[in-house]
Amino acid sequence: LFDEPLSNLDAKLRVEMRAEIKKLHQATQASIVYVTHDQIEAMTLATKIVVLKDGIAQQIGTPAEIYKTPANTFVADFMGSPAMNLISATLSDNKIKFSDALAVQSEQPLPAGEYILGLRPEAIKYDDSHPMLQLEAKMVEHSGADCFVSFDLGDKRITARFEGSLSIEVGQQVPVSFALNALCYFDPKTGHRVPTD
Repeated sequence: LFDEPLSNLDAKLRVEMRAEIKKLHQATQASIVYVTHDQIEAMTLATKIVVLKDGIAQQIGTPAEIYKTPANTFVADFMGSPAMNLISATLSDNKIKFSDALAVQSEQPLPAGEYILGLRPEAIKYDDSHPMLQLEAKMVEHSGADCFVSFDLGDKRITARFEGSLSIEVGQQVPVSFALNALCYFDPKTGHRVPTD
């Protein structure tokens, strides 16, 4: 049992020790229960993750399952840095409507109605050839390999992860498209993911 073993280490040492724990696990093939509030530790070290809220398991799965198909909005918001964008939208006439003025084509044969859409920051693409939308950059953060840009979409501020080499300024109109196959649909009443397959 490891109970937050890296929580008091500085960032550099934490990365080094994560690698050591991973090597130890691979060498011994022992079962390890690792408790952490650090999602990066969970994603990099685990073969199975149990996401808990108030002592109740919200989802059990591989890191990829938890990340790509979160069971509910709590898991979607908790796993990922930045977190999954959760956006209120209406689905009708094969269109996803974020507001009266903003809509994109839907690829899912779901019943018409209200949904919360989940979209990872990397599933928002800079697209200067065939953009779905033009959105105004509200905040821009460069972090080396990545450029995080915030936009207002409907009633929600969303974050996109673009290539760090892009030159984007606050106030600039940015052409974007969504990877529609990466969208998650959640029931706005229960917060549970709506199956799409």
